[in-house]
Amino acid sequence: MAGLNHVAATDIHAVVVGLERYPRAPRDWSLPGAGKDALRFARWLHRGGVPPQNIRLLLSPMEESRESLEAAAAGAGFDYRLVASLNDVRSVFIEDLNQAVGSLLYVYWGGHGVLGEDGRLLFHPDASAEDKLCLNVEELRRSLTQMASSGFEQQVLFFDACATFVEEHGGESAPVVVPFPPPRRQTAQQFLLHASRDGQAAEQDDLAESGAFSTMLLQWLEQNAADLHPDLSALHDDVKQHFKQRCAANGPEQTPVTCRYLTLDGTEDDTETYARPVDPTARLEVMGVLESVFPDGGQLKVHAARVARACGAARLAEGYSVKAFAEVLLGTPRAMATLIAMLSTDGESKTAEPFRALAIAHVPPGLLSVGDYADLRELLMRAPEMSPATVAAITRHIMPGGSGVQLDTAGTMGGAQLLAHMENFEKHPGGHSHTNRRRRTTPAVLRFTQHLAAVFEQYPGWCRQLDTWGRQVAQRLGVDAETLDELRATAHIWAQSLKESRTSPRVVVQIYPDPATQMFTCVVWSDPGTGELARHSHDDNGIPLAPAQAVHLIEHAIRSLSVSDAQAPVVEIVLEPGDMLSVPVHTWNGADTHHVVPLLLAVRRRIALRCAPLANTAREDDRRARLERRWNGRADGKVVYLDQEHARGQSAYGRLEEDHDVARVVVRAGRDDGARMIQQALYLGYPVILWDHDASEAVCDTYFGPLDPEGTLPGLPERVRRYWAKVCEDPVGHPVRPALLLDDPEQQIPDAQAVPRQSASDEASTR
Repeated sequence: MAGLNHVAATDIHAVVVGLERYPRAPRDWSLPGAGKDALRFARWLHRGGVPPQNIRLLLSPMEESRESLEAAAAGAGFDYRLVASLNDVRSVFIEDLNQAVGSLLYVYWGGHGVLGEDGRLLFHPDASAEDKLCLNVEELRRSLTQMASSGFEQQVLFFDACATFVEEHGGESAPVVVPFPPPRRQTAQQFLLHASRDGQAAEQDDLAESGAFSTMLLQWLEQNAADLHPDLSALHDDVKQHFKQRCAANGPEQTPVTCRYLTLDGTEDDTETYARPVDPTARLEVMGVLESVFPDGGQLKVHAARVARACGAARLAEGYSVKAFAEVLLGTPRAMATLIAMLSTDGESKTAEPFRALAIAHVPPGLLSVGDYADLRELLMRAPEMSPATVAAITRHIMPGGSGVQLDTAGTMGGAQLLAHMENFEKHPGGHSHTNRRRRTTPAVLRFTQHLAAVFEQYPGWCRQLDTWGRQVAQRLGVDAETLDELRATAHIWAQSLKESRTSPRVVVQIYPDPATQMFTCVVWSDPGTGELARHSHDDNGIPLAPAQAVHLIEHAIRSLSVSDAQAPVVEIVLEPGDMLSVPVHTWNGADTHHVVPLLLAVRRRIALRCAPLANTAREDDRRARLERRWNGRADGKVVYLDQEHARGQSAYGRLEEDHDVARVVVRAGRDDGARMIQQALYLGYPVILWDHDASEAVCDTYFGPLDPEGTLPGLPERVRRYWAKVCEDPVGHPVRPALLLDDPEQQIPDAQAVPRQSASDEASTR
């Protein structure tokens, strides 16, 4: 829930509670300033445009502050309610709110609280040391979900209350939790921010007569959220950092914590139904880590309670034991990830590390924590419209070999479908981060989101939130910042390649040579940038031509798609493997030698060769599968260099097969040996092959350096074109005669034309 959907201020309602006085409790229970903090929160709402009648202000003031609070409330236009019993509070949540209709609900509570067996508890105004009347925060949260029927699908709750153990409040009696009625089945988005984590006190600034948490919270809201729609992730981060700095300056230890819930309803409180069987050996290992990391049984129980509440682990909530906690972590969806996230958020990254190792070793269900998943869901529900083809392209790139998900959606993909797609990534065997060459690899779920951000960079606000989400999750999963930055750079290169390949107009030319006559049958197609090919309309299209005529035909198709050389399309020449060296299309001169501007294609045009389908269907299917796998890794600048030494035996084949993900080959051998290497690379599905068309002998290691074959792939055709221009300007100083194969399996090529080579000369003679 990184950000709230914007709604009108008149559609915002609030319950604001400030309990200073507990009449039945000892004097030292009093909380001076709790009423003032509550009134300040109400003022923030009212200044943002919320009508006073939408703000239910519940106060239990001390006698010495009652008069000033009444005057301040009246001056601000509020009719506050004096609350003295649990029924005064419960009736507002149970009765009043059920009559309200709106879009966003705020709840602010300032008062005493404790941590009981059933989670966080808030004392009612008539609580005492002997009669600890409480409401359960979890029950309140669930009860509020029913308000979604009135439109309150977004709910933000702030609690400035202690979470110390109940024993610290004296008396022999246990807390008495007064339950809320069971809610109807509804869904809601909820964000809860507590002043302190389990077991901690929420500090009170007696001098300022204000809660330390409320002071920071209210100041932040007033400065950063005058529109009443705070960036909740930023709020959490800033509040956490504030208290971290206070602690470092020898202040009290207080760690605010966030709980996020999305699409949870009051009837779905038990995920044990979905828990998978637990391996006994793994359970013993987890039990050992729990007892080692948390030697204090009280702290262990606190963390177990937090996980149980977040994940709906009813078995653990009803009967705690180390064994039960271990089983929940291994078998309950998102439990292990949620514990890791909680520890990381609390600043206990070292404590979280053994649990990351357990997650890698045993792969419990759910890579993301409850909070991570909730935030991701909220982001995906606001994602730009995207086609299944785009999602499939990203998926193929990050998971070569298939995603395991069938993308058969018509039209655009919605948030729910994207979320289901992400859940599949979580289940993928490579989903959990693991050590690879002493570094963490990046899980598929992170790779996918970072590629989404790269593809949809025209939505900067959404991408920034996705970026923030990715950094937080990466840190929790043990993916270092350097690895994540490398992933993002790769994602942006790939996204740019995807964008260029899908938006650039292109001319596709199938060429069938007749060696006996040096005539060429050219079948020309054009694509204005939509991805759809149409056969070019021209009388010479599809009949044998001399080189000059062939060039004029191609130029005619180019002019039909562009108005200038700067906007000219890429020219893709489709050749059979055996013709890659025999057809010098990149140096064709379509005019006589006296023409002022020679039509040397590789000077004026960006040209890339493409391999026509192999005649053997089974072999072509295998090549195509390899081509698609290697194409997915095209953003990686790694290059396979084939030198003259690879001409011996099967050396070239072995070198080409060392890495199935490399996409680029540069052939530095001489013409005859190089021809065999080029064909081997073609058959093995390399989509990028660079060689010298005219080099008769092996070339040196730095020969292709000026072309930067390891640079960005989308710019390679343009680098070749510019180099050819230098060849014309200074042939001696530029010895390379480059030819480039750039075979994009995502770009359509037409079906093979039935053009018998032996008939080309016959057709030429009848022309």
